[in-house]
Amino acid sequence: MLDSIKRFFSDKKSGKVARDRMQIVLLHDRLSIEPEIMENIKNEILAVLSKYMEIDHQSISVRVEQGKDYAAIVSNVHVKRVFRQAHTHTTNTG
Repeated sequence: MLDSIKRFFSDKKSGKVARDRMQIVLLHDRLSIEPEIMENIKNEILAVLSKYMEIDHQSISVRVEQGKDYAAIVSNVHVKRVFRQAHTHTTNTG
């Protein structure tokens, strides 16, 4: 939980931070997903992708696309390279 709060108040540009916060609020409103759960989803996406590729952990964006009959969670991540075999490594999250 503390890591989530720290990410919101990091040294990102204020416009990007505001947009990220608004996306989480909109997601909550549209799909009834709590912001903490959305942050957990984002972290789990990063954890899985990190096993198979080197990614820019600061680049991830998660948003909702809503159509007439569906809502989709869309994630974009900058991939630096793909590993030949799955990697398992630990990250120091504080």
